Amino acid sequence: MDFHNELKQIGLTKSEIVVYLYLLEGGISSPPQVSKGTKIARTNCYNILQSLKDKGLIQEQKKAKRNAYLAKDPTSLLSSLEKKKQSLQQVIPDLQALYTVQKNKPKITFYDGWDEVKEIYLKTLEAKEVYAIGSTKTLLELDEKFFNLYFQKLKQKNIVLHDIVSFGSENTALDESKKILKGFYDAKVLPVHKNEITTDILLWENNIAIISLQEPVFGTVLYNENVYSTFKIIFNSLFKLL
Repeated sequence: MDFHNELKQIGLTKSEIVVYLYLLEGGISSPPQVSKGTKIARTNCYNILQSLKDKGLIQEQKKAKRNAYLAKDPTSLLSSLEKKKQSLQQVIPDLQALYTVQKNKPKITFYDGWDEVKEIYLKTLEAKEVYAIGSTKTLLELDEKFFNLYFQKLKQKNIVLHDIVSFGSENTALDESKKILKGFYDAKVLPVHKNEITTDILLWENNIAIISLQEPVFGTVLYNENVYSTFKIIFNSLFKLL
């Protein structure tokens, strides 16, 4: 078994793992012995031993009038985890109170590259309705597989997509969107323009995403109720005019 990987998962550092395994196998040892056996500098060993002691994984004893250390039964690992769990349970209510205060503040997240930008689209699947302004044609040309996957997931979750699309999307991607979403797709087309739109604006549950679908592909998501409300008013006004 890969002890190092498993012990790392419970929060021990690489050096702590080396020292802990040494004490498990070698028994009671002084800091100089630990240093020699693990090839870790003696000054560092003292700190590592103290850390393991604080975590309840080893104990300190006297050996020939000198301090020495002995690993506790490995079940102490479970006790250590249980103590962490209890500490977290005590602090979580206070952390949740802080989170409640924070979530009313504007939050901005940046996504770089198409792989990260796809995460923005997938986040909208948590909503009941999504409002979009952009070019489904550009999105289809960028990644047809993801285009179909996203619209299929919208349909599976019965999410209504209110869409204002570019004129260039009317005879291509617009038909694909209607075919997949059927009654869950509500769309209007922008007037003719010589240039195709290469960006996408998404609105859902107090989130506003502005996405560039042309190199460099990136996206920015702003979470704020007031700004979202303003964008939604603009969207609805434009939708009625088309």
